[in-house]
Amino acid sequence: MSTAPLDIEAVKKVVEHHKMLENCGGIVAAISGGCDSSVLFHVLWRLSTEMGFKIICAHINHNLRGSESDRDEAFVRSLCEKYGIECRVLSANVTEYAEKNHLSTEEAGRKLRYEFLEHCANELCENAKIATAHSLSDCAETYIFNSARGASLSGICGIPPVRGKIIRPLIEFSREQIEAYANEHGVDYVTDSTNLTDEYTRNKIRHGVIPVMKEINPGFEKAFLRLSKNLYESRDFIDSEAEKLLEKSKTEGGFDGKILKNAHPALKNRAAAMILENFGFSFDFERTLRLAERFGNEDFKEELSKNEYLVQKGGIVFKEAKTKKSPEISETAFAEGEFLISPEKTAEILILSYEEFKNSYKLNNFVLKDTFDFDKIKGNAVIRSRKEGDKADIHGGTKTLKKLFIEEKIPAETRNSVAVISDEEGVVWVEGLGAAKRARLSEKTVNVAAIKICRKI
Repeated sequence: MSTAPLDIEAVKKVVEHHKMLENCGGIVAAISGGCDSSVLFHVLWRLSTEMGFKIICAHINHNLRGSESDRDEAFVRSLCEKYGIECRVLSANVTEYAEKNHLSTEEAGRKLRYEFLEHCANELCENAKIATAHSLSDCAETYIFNSARGASLSGICGIPPVRGKIIRPLIEFSREQIEAYANEHGVDYVTDSTNLTDEYTRNKIRHGVIPVMKEINPGFEKAFLRLSKNLYESRDFIDSEAEKLLEKSKTEGGFDGKILKNAHPALKNRAAAMILENFGFSFDFERTLRLAERFGNEDFKEELSKNEYLVQKGGIVFKEAKTKKSPEISETAFAEGEFLISPEKTAEILILSYEEFKNSYKLNNFVLKDTFDFDKIKGNAVIRSRKEGDKADIHGGTKTLKKLFIEEKIPAETRNSVAVISDEEGVVWVEGLGAAKRARLSEKTVNVAAIKICRKI
């Protein structure tokens, strides 16, 4: 990290080093209107003119700060208009969504934000990337926050430069460097008033802890960048060795705890976390350590979710589902309206013009992945449960629904209760997973089918 203001060549080096634009068809830039994201916008605009990729902006109005939220939206719209960049805006009632889905406001905002960005990327082009404005300063703050909570090695590595289709071009530049770029290039931005208070933990770290760290070492962020790279290398090595250990211990339906028992503690603990994750269970330090200590010892059966147990029997660790199965979906003709599709579920279906969908669609009532191009239906369509041999291209290539359900960690006893819409060519849409590639929304879409599946109370 240089102490000089960042420049376009420095950003290009970061982008190239992390292969951020490899196979990139275009970029959706997540723009809040703050300094970091406005600089990201300016940098990507310059890179797009130089390198020839398409860029659009996505802004999420969380409606959490009253008129200030509306001010931010207006600023981003104006910024995009000034540079001739397409701007897509989502206005979401995060508070209501959080209450309905039993999430914290922060979790709800993040879920809606990334779902909207994913939707914009799917609409933009085949290999679109999503660019966020996370900086080196954000990484350092995350490191301190997670360290204070006693996080694992993965937790203290910071924010990754690339995760799937998400890229972070400013990840190796500090907030001071970003602000210097804004001043040098006349980049306008707005300030979130909540960033100026110590009401939130991250702000306490930003305003209280980071200045002390810089008193101790003025080059703290530069030092953290070195630390972060070392941590990533260590984590990647341990992950690689833990994966080899798991492969060696793999048995039909589980893992041999007797093989795992004698591994180095670092590998054993990481393998325990990977097993929990593989089985779809949440994990923390205590749960991971408890499992690692029990490998190859006495049998146990522990309830780790509403519908599943983690079991060790005869030294083999596996997941066991509770026996009650959800009812199947009755095959029903696909049509607009609201109707009962099983004893536990109702379906509400709307058919909207694409313009109506873009201009007035309410994310509070539906989620974006629960839509598809109505005109892509071939012949007659029905809502039903999955059938043997059902296939769809939803997440990177055509796979059976069975494999998709396993990858998404959908419990076996609930899979037949997942609503599937199919036509004469096969699967069009799957509840919770979204539309098949052939039926996704695009700029050519004329009519949109929107589906909401609700569990009866």
